[in-house]
Amino acid sequence: MNLRSLLTNHSCNVCGKILLGVAYQDWSGNRVCEEHNKCFCSSCGRYYGAKATEIVSGEWLCENCKNNLPDKAGVEKTVSYIRTFYKQHGLEVQSHVVLKGVTAAQMARLYSSDARGYVELPPSSDGYHIIVRRYLARAVLAMVLSHELLHVWQYEHHIYPPAAIGEGFCNLGAYLIMQSIHTPTAMGQIELLNGDTDAIYGEGFRTMRTMYEQNGLPAVIAYMKSFR
Repeated sequence: MNLRSLLTNHSCNVCGKILLGVAYQDWSGNRVCEEHNKCFCSSCGRYYGAKATEIVSGEWLCENCKNNLPDKAGVEKTVSYIRTFYKQHGLEVQSHVVLKGVTAAQMARLYSSDARGYVELPPSSDGYHIIVRRYLARAVLAMVLSHELLHVWQYEHHIYPPAAIGEGFCNLGAYLIMQSIHTPTAMGQIELLNGDTDAIYGEGFRTMRTMYEQNGLPAVIAYMKSFR
């Protein structure tokens, strides 16, 4: 390792200063100083780096996510991929869905500052409306939509489990989709999911993942249907 690469590996990913004292590392291995510990890509959750772009006020995209924003055809292909994957595994989503993109600030006003997507209820005459954060890289968008489409599946089957079971099941689906995509960003979303300490989303996911690993997906689906 030469001096330049050594210094790069020990410098802040945002400001470039040599890391002295406290340093923080994200799921991808990027490291930052204490001053820049909140400088996350609003799409993938990496520390966004010196080449980041502020898409709208307060929303920064790392270079990787900026280069992987899907166009309309890419979004439709992503939805189609998730639907096909779920159908092949006994989780066909039959309803038409309409996607509506909003900024992070709009999402905070409409639902929650932590949310990247949610399903509007009740469904409209043209199907279920999924509100989703704009400016998500394709793998991250797949993560969000795979979660929300399993909420639609639950609504279609009149399944109303406890919150941790319902959200954990949706996160299990997102986990399986991310495994199937298996890009660095997709695997990073799994790292974030595994580290989620929330009692509903994190613990619920781990409960459902344990059931899946011990008994298989058909058993998980049968368990979900017991809440009808």
